[in-house]
Amino acid sequence: MEPTQLLGPFILFLLMLIVGLQLTPADFRRVLARPRTVVVGTLGQLILLPLMTWAVITLLGLSPIFGAGAVILAASPGAGMSNVMVAVAGAHVALSVTLTAVSSVLAVFTLPMLTALGMEVFIGDASEVEIPLGYLMSQMAMFLLLPITAGMSVRAWLGEGVRRFIPWINRIAVVAIVVLTVASMSGGQTTLPAGGDLVRALLASTLWTLAAMGIGWGLAALLDLDEDDRFAFLIEFSARNIALAFIVAISSLERRDLAFFGGVYARTGYPLAVAISVIRGRRASARGRARESSGGVDRDVDR
Repeated sequence: MEPTQLLGPFILFLLMLIVGLQLTPADFRRVLARPRTVVVGTLGQLILLPLMTWAVITLLGLSPIFGAGAVILAASPGAGMSNVMVAVAGAHVALSVTLTAVSSVLAVFTLPMLTALGMEVFIGDASEVEIPLGYLMSQMAMFLLLPITAGMSVRAWLGEGVRRFIPWINRIAVVAIVVLTVASMSGGQTTLPAGGDLVRALLASTLWTLAAMGIGWGLAALLDLDEDDRFAFLIEFSARNIALAFIVAISSLERRDLAFFGGVYARTGYPLAVAISVIRGRRASARGRARESSGGVDRDVDR
């Protein structure tokens, strides 16, 4: 195994532990008190992302294989790293974690259906898709339930005093996600197209990411959610589970070419989501310091 394959899961576990440090049970109670937000956010990913994917691929005239691979990525649930991005950005972390968990559980049923539909639409082959259930469940346990619960337990033990260290903790998280992003960009798990095909692929993945962000933000705006909730939607819609998309394409369907879009997305769309999260987090920190220096107080965490 490559060093990044060993180091990556360890870093991700620590990052999710950091996410847990910024959460309390009350945060999740507030989310569950507004089930409409979770329902609409989940359905929006399942319905609007595949439709947008078809529109982008058709608009740019990309190959059917590339289109089918793009649908696999769109049908994949949100990535665990989306929760870290939302935490670094200072947005609504509990909402992000909830959306990731729900979409990951539903992926057992929705990913095969949407992938088969995408295969039928783009290449006329509605292949049967076998979902790696064990992988999904282990991801849920190792990178959501276990580290987040541990982080919340540490916060409950240390008390609210841990909030003083969150800015420094998030700086460490920024460095870690940049390292992981660069490693994934340089390593890659699939051969990419070349020449003009690569240029169109890069354009498509960037456009796809921006469109996914727009759909997430716009849907949250229609729900009249606040800015922190809207940013959580923006990241959840655009940061997909690349590893799961690769497994479905290469292991389940045994088609390496169906992983092309995921490979390009790992080098364009994913870093774009990371960059936007870091920029928002820095601006949020600057506003917080400005309020403190002017004698103001932070707004209540209750949404």
